[in-house]
Amino acid sequence: MNIIKKIREKHNYTQLELAKKTGLSLRTIQRLESKNKEPRGHTLNALSEAFELEPSVFQEQFRNIEQTKASETTSIRLINLSVLSFLGIPFGNIILPFILWQRNRKSKFVDELGRRIINFQIIFSVILSALLCVSPFISRTLFSNTSIILIVLFFSYAVNVVIVCRIAIKLQHNNFDFLNSPIRFI
Repeated sequence: MNIIKKIREKHNYTQLELAKKTGLSLRTIQRLESKNKEPRGHTLNALSEAFELEPSVFQEQFRNIEQTKASETTSIRLINLSVLSFLGIPFGNIILPFILWQRNRKSKFVDELGRRIINFQIIFSVILSALLCVSPFISRTLFSNTSIILIVLFFSYAVNVVIVCRIAIKLQHNNFDFLNSPIRFI
């Protein structure tokens, strides 16, 4: 939740009342609440005085939020990278991310993004299993001397590695819009 809004509501101030009490513009109060950005300088002092908090205590609340965001992003990165365990463990792309997700899902952010990653991996595994089951029949029908099962397997693995890398790049740029599948298993 937004820190300034939370404290403002705790003191039973409207945005307009807080603006009048601090001498800040209503637009400044609205902007601070919408962006949840740490106030600085005069704004910090005015808000600290209105909320009867030391500026350092007020700033500490913002630092705690930033540390929590960093920790949550690290959890999502670990869940994403743990997908690569499928290279050595059958269905490791589901099992290890699921375990990490279960341990860190107290946060709505980690819960939602972890679900997306795991759901995609379940879909990937179902499709891969179907392709591996069908490929011997297609191989016999279309390619009499060639077994395409290994080609399907290696191509699928390569695609999954590329997807994990693309998600890692998006996470590096704080872009959390990925793998929004309409199919949900968890």
